[in-house]
Amino acid sequence: MVFVNHEKAPDGLPVVPLWINGSAVPISDKDSLFPVVSSVEDKPIHYAVSASASTAVAACDAAASAFTSWRKTSPTFRRQLLLKAADMLESKAQEIAGWQMKETSCPKEFAGANVKLGPIYVREIAAATSEIRGTVPQRMTGPDGNEMEGLTVVVREPVGVVLIIPPWNGAVILPLRAISMALAAGCTIVVKASELCPRTHSMLLECFEEAGIPKGIINMIQAKREDAVAVSEAIVSHKAVRKIDFIGSAAVGSKMGQLCAKYLKPILMELGGKGPAIVLEDADLKKTAMYCAMGAVMDHGQLCFSTERIIVHKSVYDRFVPILAATMSKIPKAGDAVSKQSATHAYDLLVDAKEKGATFLCGGPEYLSGTSLKPTLVTNVSKEARIADEETFGPSASVYVADDDEDAIAKANDSAYGLNAAVHSTSWEHAYNVAMQLEYGQVHINNVTLTDSPGAPIRGVKGSGWGQSNSIWGIHEFSVEKTLYFHPSGAGGILSGH
Repeated sequence: MVFVNHEKAPDGLPVVPLWINGSAVPISDKDSLFPVVSSVEDKPIHYAVSASASTAVAACDAAASAFTSWRKTSPTFRRQLLLKAADMLESKAQEIAGWQMKETSCPKEFAGANVKLGPIYVREIAAATSEIRGTVPQRMTGPDGNEMEGLTVVVREPVGVVLIIPPWNGAVILPLRAISMALAAGCTIVVKASELCPRTHSMLLECFEEAGIPKGIINMIQAKREDAVAVSEAIVSHKAVRKIDFIGSAAVGSKMGQLCAKYLKPILMELGGKGPAIVLEDADLKKTAMYCAMGAVMDHGQLCFSTERIIVHKSVYDRFVPILAATMSKIPKAGDAVSKQSATHAYDLLVDAKEKGATFLCGGPEYLSGTSLKPTLVTNVSKEARIADEETFGPSASVYVADDDEDAIAKANDSAYGLNAAVHSTSWEHAYNVAMQLEYGQVHINNVTLTDSPGAPIRGVKGSGWGQSNSIWGIHEFSVEKTLYFHPSGAGGILSGH
């Protein structure tokens, strides 16, 4: 098992180890341990071993060695293993959800959705292995005007060792998606688990191990924040590592992008968002208010898909806003922040907005506890306020009025981000016309911004990242196309005229 119970910290609490080449790495230095703290309990619940540059390299070496044989496995073999892993994930769902709640302080309902949806993503990716195909391009015309002889075949092969850096929010769905896409493509993996929820992430690895994954295919480490930069560079610079999958904030994503550029390594990034919900003049106002409020407060607003801005057509503004405020006010608590620092950040943005002239339709900069803020709607937001285009990662949303559709579209697109958006209208044609002009990777019609479909591609545009995840689109991110030219015997080549 990944969670080695006989390894204890000095105070007797258990330890999440490093997992390299199919086994836990013995703890050689107690100083490498760091506490994993529950924000609600305000105390350590266990410890984790922080990787060093040398142990990070060892994880890469193990993945590189395993890649030699793993790349030769058939898509059918990999599909069967993923399906077994999905079964194991379901059998351990309650235990995984329990660890997610302990480590990230998320609500029970949110953890429950994670463990329910996680295996669905794994199975969809497993099914998509049947779509891994090559092509046979048409033969080209030579210098003499005649069709060239021979055969050209394009095959798709795994990119190599992949570094996966999953986040603590969506702590089950997002790492499972990344791991499954890379495995399905035939890649081996080094996972740099979140230092905020290493036990949750290690539980996912346990499920793959118990499903029969060969040793070295998935290696998992974690690092305390002061070690993270050195550990990340040791992995990215490793010659066997060929791609990185990073999900996190735009600030850290920018640094990761620069690090990958330094070593000429491609990176798939899903970063932050400032998700707008546009309320058109023909929207169902009661349903829309529910979706907007839900989108703003889910998991204390700590999701990149959260509804951060609500843009309302002026013809329905005076009717909609009271409904929205009443809906939001009925939510007594939106959960807890993953840490006191996260709660403080969300609070500080509300204070800054107030100091720069904003007013509150409900709530305000108010703590319900040391890690929970009151659900809040803010309006009259100045462009100079931080909240105008900075993720709050708290249970709040800013409300704006739009003169018409064009103004609503302009306000929605006036952001550095481009991840998820929503459009609310009782006319699909009306909603479609607006949605097509939004600079976002996903646009949801008459639903919350924080939804996703396992069978459809998901991506960010602008400052929300690049590359695609889910199903065959995600598998393709971890494979490359190679062109093979079969020239006929005795051919003189393209420049010979034969």
